[in-house]
Formats: sequence, structure tokens, C-alpha cells
Amino acid sequence: MGGVLADIFISYDHADRAEISKLASALEVEGYSVWSDRDIASGTEFSRVIEVELNAASHVIVVWSSASLDSHWVRDEADYAREKGKLLPISLDGVLPPIGFRQIHSLNFDGWDGETSAHTFQALLQSFRGENISPAPVANTAAPPTAPHDPESCKPSIAVLPFENMSTDKEQGFLADGLTEDLITALSTNRHLSVAARTSTFSYKGKSIDIRDVGRELNARYVVEGSVRKIGVRVRVTVQFIDAETGAHIWAKKYDAPLEEFNEAPDEIVEKITASLGAQLIWAEADRAELTDDSELGAWELIQKASAAVGRSAGSRATMLECVAQLKRATDIEPDSGLAHALLSWFYNAAITNSIFEDHEYAGFLENAKRHLRVARDLAGNDYLCLMWIGASENYGGMNDRSLHTLRQVLDRNPANAEALFHLSQTYAFMGRFDEARQAINRAAELSPEAGFGLQHDWYRGIIEYFAGNYEEALPFVLAQVTNFPEYGIANACAAMLYALTGDEESARKYIARLKQYNPQMTAKRLSLLILNQQNKEKGAHENALMQKLWED
Repeated sequence: MGGVLADIFISYDHADRAEISKLASALEVEGYSVWSDRDIASGTEFSRVIEVELNAASHVIVVWSSASLDSHWVRDEADYAREKGKLLPISLDGVLPPIGFRQIHSLNFDGWDGETSAHTFQALLQSFRGENISPAPVANTAAPPTAPHDPESCKPSIAVLPFENMSTDKEQGFLADGLTEDLITALSTNRHLSVAARTSTFSYKGKSIDIRDVGRELNARYVVEGSVRKIGVRVRVTVQFIDAETGAHIWAKKYDAPLEEFNEAPDEIVEKITASLGAQLIWAEADRAELTDDSELGAWELIQKASAAVGRSAGSRATMLECVAQLKRATDIEPDSGLAHALLSWFYNAAITNSIFEDHEYAGFLENAKRHLRVARDLAGNDYLCLMWIGASENYGGMNDRSLHTLRQVLDRNPANAEALFHLSQTYAFMGRFDEARQAINRAAELSPEAGFGLQHDWYRGIIEYFAGNYEEALPFVLAQVTNFPEYGIANACAAMLYALTGDEESARKYIARLKQYNPQMTAKRLSLLILNQQNKEKGAHENALMQKLWED
């Protein structure tokens, strides 16, 4: 132990020294040099030696345990290792890594007895060898080419630069730094996103920089920068989301808040910024993927194309079939992608709910929806993006109680998830809980009007008011959806229903004709099943009788 410029750096807490000594000895038996000695005087010497060894090591083993979760040293070293692509996490006692470090699978060393033949230890060695690390020199040191569909190579990366304090007030400077740190932490909860560590991004504080240089130096695809400015008794936070490859601004927004509120509780602004950044990143990733043929895309990119298409062309059978094909390819590339399976389940359930299937397809669509949902649940773990789509699929599949539980689980851990709130609003509406449905959709729109389903916020408001029996209030929302998506069959059906219920049968017949034109798969029986599937059965029966009459006229 304690070799200079070693192959492997082990980051751990003092309380775990005995176990780490055992691990270091086993690695040295295998021919690796290991640095894990903490018997250095504290202060400058301590920090300097650690920095030198971290830079020199080919891999950094970060040992998570009940003790190390609270260690600032371990977290800083894990930040650095993740940023440099050197991180190999292990769990010493079965504990999960802290939030922000769960994107990379941790090997479970709980109960390891020190034997080098143990499966866990051999898996660790395999991780080294898979990364082209060898304890002895080899003739050919060139790194193997990256697999064309390596999930890590496709994962988008983002760097949040320190927000600039636009005033001379030092207190505002502390708030700007805190806002930056909170954004980094919030974004790091997304396991599908690689977020540059605070220690890396804060090195740019106060410097005049070229965003393209930052992208290259931090290996970031996108950069977030912003400023905090005091305007009288208010604070203005400005945020820019930038393509690091070109330096082009993708999105920018200003957020204003009373100074007192911002000082005491900045979480509201952090949540709004996080929600908007998440939405903008999906659009940006989908736009990047659009420039490449599907056959050359990885699983992540195919998933983004499919999820973005939902918001851009709702209810279209052609879109549904294209997205299903993309997601099937994603599961071929990455069979363990719970997110791809969850989205597939949602698409099949959405096709059934929207009646955009042929008669001979129904049984297969239903079976596929159930099968992919089962697989997604098995794979989801703590992936809240996957869980969000699981909850959405459960909603369309009529499992309202289960959908409510899943979506609440997502929002407990990620309150800024505007899309989870969007789907939750429909679950509440189907359950007849209209006030809660309104609160959920209003909160989704407040957090991120530009989210993936932003164009459909008013559509869900229309559904809520229709289920609640507020037909005149629902009609403008539904007509807006028909304007945005003229080929959306169910939207035309809902418009016809509302016109009939408000006494305008001529307009109702016009929208039934549009429904039959754009959604020829729809039949009177299927429409009847949809209308009757609401909490108020008496209301449903009345509406169904009216629609059946109009359908036959």
C-alpha cells in the first residue's frame, strides 16, 4: 500500500480501513500498484499528494459504505473520478451510493472474505481489463475502438458553470454559488445524464471563457451558464443552455422572484430551471438524432427521438408505428434499458386508448403493452425517468391506483418533473379527483411550459373539465388541441362530444366526419367503450347515447 503514482487509487473512509487493507493487498497480489494510504499529515501536503495520485491513477475505486456516505473527501474524489471517466464504485456493506452517483453500477462487496477467486473480486478485475488496464506491459497499448452503441458514449454530458453575481453584494455571490450547486445536484439525480463535478466547473469561476473550450476540457456536450442580479427588492436569475460543440445558444430564460423569497427559499427557482433544462435537453438530443439515420444511432438517441415525437405529433398512427420501431431497435441494442421498455409499453397502451390499431393488431398490442411493462418494472430500480413512463403506461392501461403510486414515487424524489405531473393530472382525472388533477396540470405548466408535453397541457385541461362535466369550459381547450394536431382522432371525437352536449349538433357532425377521416380505425363500439370508461357511469351513459346517435346520422 502507499505506492507512488500507482495504477489504482482507492477512496474510502477511515472507519473502513481494515476492509480496504484487505482489498489493496488482493489487488497487489494480482500485480496492480495501489494507493490508499491516509497516514499523511493533514493540510497542504495531504491535499497535494492526493491530487497527484488521483491524476496519475488509471482507475479510482470509490468505496461507498455507511461511513463514507458522509465523507466530503470521498465525495470530492468520486466527483473527480466520474468526471475523468475513472470511477469504479463498490459498495462495502450493501449501501446505495448517494444521489448523484447512482448512474454507474456499483459492485457489491458486502460479505467479501478477501479471496481473490471470489466472483465479486473477479468482476472488479474484469472491469479493469475491460478498460484496457493490465498489471503488466503489453505490446499493443492502443485503446480498443468504442463500441458504436456503447451506452456511456451515447449518454449526454452537461456542465453547469458558476452563476455570475451581477452585483457588488458578497451575499448575492454566495447565493449564486448555492444556486449553481443546487442545479448540479438536481441534474445529477438523472442517471441518464453525465454531469460535470462542482470541483471541475468552479475552476472557471470569474474567468472569461469560450464555451467550446469548456466543452472540450470537461467533455461536455452542453453547458449551462447564468447570472444572478438584484433589481430593487427583486432578484433576476438568467439562464442559458448552450451547445458546447458550436457555442450556439439553444435556450435562454429569465426568472424573477422577490429578494426575500429567493434568499430564504431558492428551491422554487431551482426546480423551474431544472424542469426546463430537462425538457430542453430532450429536444436537443432528439434534434441531434434527427440528423443521423436510425441504423447508426444508439439506444439513448433512439429513445429521445421517440419520446420527443410524442409531443410533436400526438395521436398519429404513423408516428406511433415509427416510434415503436425505433424503441424495438433500442431494446435490441440495449436489452436492459428499462426506459426503452417503459416507453414501448406506453406507446402500445396509447395506441389502444386512442384506437389507432387494426382489429387484428389488438391482441398483440395488449400483450406487448403488458410484457414491456413487466420488463420495465423489473429493470427500473431508482431510475425516475423510467418510473415516470411506467406510471404513464399504467395510467393508459387503466391501472389508476398503481399509476398514482408510481408517479407520486417519482415526484417525491424529483418534484420538478413536469412530465410526471402532466401524467398525474390525467390519472387524477380518470379517478374523478378533479381539483387534484387541475393542481397537477397547472404545476406542470408553471414549472416547464416548454416540456415534452407542453403543447398538450391545454388538452389535458380539456379532458379534466370534460370528465368533471364542465363542457363549456372544456371546449376551448379541446379545440386548441385539434388546431395543434388536426389528425388526432380522439381530440376530434371529444370536440364532437362537447359541441353536441352544448347544443351545436351541426358542429358536432363536422368533427365526427373529421374523426372518421383521420382515424378510420375508430368504430362506434370502440368509441362507446372509451366514453363509458369514466367514474360517473350515469354521465357516461348519457353521453354515449348522444354520440351513438350522431355516429349513425
